[in-house]
Amino acid sequence: MKKLNNKIVLILIISGLIAISCSEDFLDQKPTSTLTELSYYRNVQELETGLVACYGAVGSFIGFEVAHWGTGDIGSDDADKGSLDNVVSELLDISYSRQKATNGWCEIIWERCYEIISRCNEVIDKSSGTHGDTIAIKNIVNQAKFLRALSFYHLVTCFGDIPLVNRFLNPDEINLKRAPVSDIWAQIESDLRAATDLPAIGESGRVNSGTAYSLLGKVYLTQKKYELANAAFYKVLQSNVYQLVPDFGFIFRHEGENCKESVFEIQHKNHIEGVNLGTWSGMFRIPMDIAAGGYGFDCPTVDLLKEFETGDPRIIYTFMFPGDVFPGNGSSTYTVENSYSPTGYNSRKAWIPWSERLDVNPTDWDINYRYMRYAEVLLLYAESLNEVNKPDSARMLVNMVRERARNTPMTDPQRISCVWDLSHTGELLPNVTTNSQSELRQAIWHEQRVELAIEGHRRNMLLRTDRFKSRMETAKAYAGVIVETHELLLPIFQDEIARSDNVLTQNPGY
Repeated sequence: MKKLNNKIVLILIISGLIAISCSEDFLDQKPTSTLTELSYYRNVQELETGLVACYGAVGSFIGFEVAHWGTGDIGSDDADKGSLDNVVSELLDISYSRQKATNGWCEIIWERCYEIISRCNEVIDKSSGTHGDTIAIKNIVNQAKFLRALSFYHLVTCFGDIPLVNRFLNPDEINLKRAPVSDIWAQIESDLRAATDLPAIGESGRVNSGTAYSLLGKVYLTQKKYELANAAFYKVLQSNVYQLVPDFGFIFRHEGENCKESVFEIQHKNHIEGVNLGTWSGMFRIPMDIAAGGYGFDCPTVDLLKEFETGDPRIIYTFMFPGDVFPGNGSSTYTVENSYSPTGYNSRKAWIPWSERLDVNPTDWDINYRYMRYAEVLLLYAESLNEVNKPDSARMLVNMVRERARNTPMTDPQRISCVWDLSHTGELLPNVTTNSQSELRQAIWHEQRVELAIEGHRRNMLLRTDRFKSRMETAKAYAGVIVETHELLLPIFQDEIARSDNVLTQNPGY
């Protein structure tokens, strides 16, 4: 797949916008000037700057991606909240399914997603007055529609009924009632179908048709529209744009950014003068050991470790074990302690080597967030095919992922040593052979969990397959977790209801 380094292009454009605005916080502000709202977006270049601001909102240094793994991992059976209990205690409550309407983490999800939606709405609406290349304008609009759909997808799966904001609002229009989930799904589908008209091969960091078809398939699958999901996923495979890279561990190293397996990544870059375009994710998730330098959130559970088959190389690329030795700062070494992990483990996928942190502010580390990979598309497609009784095709896709896993190196090139023993007897990760729909369903769910562990998808995976309550109560029995029916949705932050003059209503049970 042709890959232009659009990360740099995006960064430079954002930097230019910030310089013009004379404010380091430009990307975090909603445009309010008469110039922006009435006379900007006159040509393609100006519309493009608006789109870059949409991407910028997705990649804000403490925003969408932090909310994604915070809720998707920690709010599931895959991970627990490490660090001290009184540090971001809202995450601890989500981890044990005891969140309240005053939970600030719920506010982060709500605010960041609606900020993205607002910026996208402005680009989409103002494009009608843009002059220039009509194809370029259409592609900009369709990218904005994808980002809007992405945000609505996370809002509807977290909160259920939500305000349907599909146009740029004036300040006196912001207090909208909640729309039924059916209306939200219809808007998401419409936006993603439009985005599938994008080119199949795009620039790194940009949405293309494969990205749109991938999320559209997931949206259909979530609603149990299996035939539509299958058609969307087939388009991704048929494009021949993506492929599984041979080494699973490569994906999560710096050189694995925007590789052939990448369907959508949130881009980050550091050392950009006058602006922070890095990410807080690494610092939040790296172990809280003094020698590691992180906060230690997103700690994989014992229950997740038990899910892996003996000898699966993906274990050492998912977990950091006490006693593992990594290169440290300078000529030193770092021996993992995981002192503040309630499970005893931390996330290997989130580790950033010291060599990539030197002379960089911890809030500005340069590591892309892998939001969607081709492996996820294959496994979602397998799930959908199995539900319409096409086991042969479903097994083929699952076994493609398993084959890559068993051929992944047993030694992590970024570790000096690992305490976990990958030795095994018999065939490693043998192909799935069952013809039983129920057995194959379990095999697919297993593969989804071990392949995509600690990548932010687990909570929605459990909700989609109606297993959230049972899995949470089993995996986190050590914390006495009991999931009430209303806790399948998160509460709307109480201050949002107050700011709406009580036009918004709270989810039942909160």
